[in-house]
Amino acid sequence: MLVDHFVKHLCSLGMTVAAATLLTGCAFSPNSADEQAELADSDAAFGYEQSNWDRPFWQRWVDDARAQGRAEGQQAAARAEAPAASSVAVNDDDSGLRPKVGVYIQGADPDSLAAYSLTNALAARAREKGLTLIKPGELDDAVGGSDACAAETPVGCPQLLSIFPGIRGLLVITPETGGSGRMNVETRMRDTDFGIEYDSVSTALNIGPDDIGGSGSDIAVWSERILDMAADRIAIAPWFTHSFALEGDDMYISAGREAGLATGDVLAAHGEGSVVRSPSGRVVAWEPGPAVGRVRVKQFLGPNIAIVEQVSGQRPNPSHRLTLVK
Repeated sequence: MLVDHFVKHLCSLGMTVAAATLLTGCAFSPNSADEQAELADSDAAFGYEQSNWDRPFWQRWVDDARAQGRAEGQQAAARAEAPAASSVAVNDDDSGLRPKVGVYIQGADPDSLAAYSLTNALAARAREKGLTLIKPGELDDAVGGSDACAAETPVGCPQLLSIFPGIRGLLVITPETGGSGRMNVETRMRDTDFGIEYDSVSTALNIGPDDIGGSGSDIAVWSERILDMAADRIAIAPWFTHSFALEGDDMYISAGREAGLATGDVLAAHGEGSVVRSPSGRVVAWEPGPAVGRVRVKQFLGPNIAIVEQVSGQRPNPSHRLTLVK
């Protein structure tokens, strides 16, 4: 309860500007307003010389990352020869870290039995699939009351959600109940970081009156299939997360104990890196490329947030992808 109160207090600050409102779940200060955390989009936080409020704040991050990625590509050979400027990212097969997947129920009462059954079936099996599930309420809280995204629901704010709460994939589930205990469930997935829209999957389920996804039920089988699909799609890149707020020399990142991080773990900050695309143009792999800086995990705030300190190189901003260092 103390952590919940603490995080809610964290969410209450910085509501006066559009960029700050994205991060209202992000920065906190237990003291006076003069000591409030500098948010990730502020000029003071990450050294922007001037703000352009006519463009979405995350688009500025993306543009900055792309420009930085191009510059890094031109200097990759030189950086690769400098031990202090390079790091090895752990790939998704051996990091042991669990990426976040968000689930959102669309077109149905979020408090209905159908929504409850589907969400909890996924939650019950996410960990064994190597994933951390972020439920609909948490996604609503992340974007609620924010001017950072004009959409009315989290479905329209994938880039925002990739930064905080830091989900790699967004599962949008639309259940339609029929007669005789039948339910048709349409599932769409979006890779929030790389902007990939995957084709929807439609599944017909037999649902009993007391069915909440027990082993062997249609819902259980469906949840296994959906989580396997999500894990496979996320595997185009090694595990990574983002920083989302700054307070003094400390940074907040969208991953914690639930992801598998431990105090003292070192993360490498990468720019845009390079992507491999299929003939259709879809991203099928991401190579982090050289690191521009390192941070170390020093403290956890609840299960899904950590405070990190700078170790070397450039201080990461939200556009950087943070990977685990071996």
